[in-house]
Amino acid sequence: MIETEFDIGALHLAALDNQGGNKVIIGLHGYLDNAESLRLLAPYLQSHRFVAIDLAGHGRSSHRAQGSHYNQADYLQDLYALIESQKWDEVILLGHSLGGILASLFASLFPEKVTAVISIDACGPLTESEETTAKQMRESIISRHAKSRNKLQIVDLEDAVKARCRISDIPEEHARSILSRNLTQDAGGHCFWSSDPKLRTKSSLRLTEKQAESLMRAIVCPVLFIGASNSFKNLESVFPERKGWFLNAQYEQLVGGHHIHMENTDDVGLIIRNFVEQL
Repeated sequence: MIETEFDIGALHLAALDNQGGNKVIIGLHGYLDNAESLRLLAPYLQSHRFVAIDLAGHGRSSHRAQGSHYNQADYLQDLYALIESQKWDEVILLGHSLGGILASLFASLFPEKVTAVISIDACGPLTESEETTAKQMRESIISRHAKSRNKLQIVDLEDAVKARCRISDIPEEHARSILSRNLTQDAGGHCFWSSDPKLRTKSSLRLTEKQAESLMRAIVCPVLFIGASNSFKNLESVFPERKGWFLNAQYEQLVGGHHIHMENTDDVGLIIRNFVEQL
């Protein structure tokens, strides 16, 4: 995988690209992760063009303008701009967690552009009931006000790795590889976050269950869901409840945590490769 970037209007999206041919597969990482988290899957996709991007505000991609924030709809706008700028007629979307949600949403909005979705440890959008609307909006406004200004702060990578591991089930080696791409260094060797602090704010408003169902029913392409036995996402319970939303969906569950594609790369990679080859 080589470093590359794509200019999409006011933003540039950094990416890792295998420069392969055949089908175009776009990798979309999870919340606060970056393209590095998907690098391990590249050997299983050698027959195709695999481009794993850093979403806006993450890794080495541009931040949104001062005063702007991060909404799922804006990530979808970025993805649309990327596909249009590269003149890719059809793509396969491979996403982990937030990336899997974005992949499924994009496929529902633009079915003519997506030939398949691979969603790792995510099964459609997160939802809230309409009764929580005021609470969600209030908490979002307060959290975004608190993050309205970026503060430059020296970061110790090993401390950051330990902090990440305390709040998630990710092994240290994988946390270190992801966090390293979220850091930048000055001339003195000091590390700072390159990811945007505004990412750590609350969503303005989540979809309701009915809205999520309506969107997922608009997907016409095959969808592969991969769940993890030890993940807080609990896909083994979520998928049976939502299976009827999808026209053509299959589910595979493997042993491991939320970053199952980094923990159990060979099994995940082979499942993905077989799914892509059968399209």
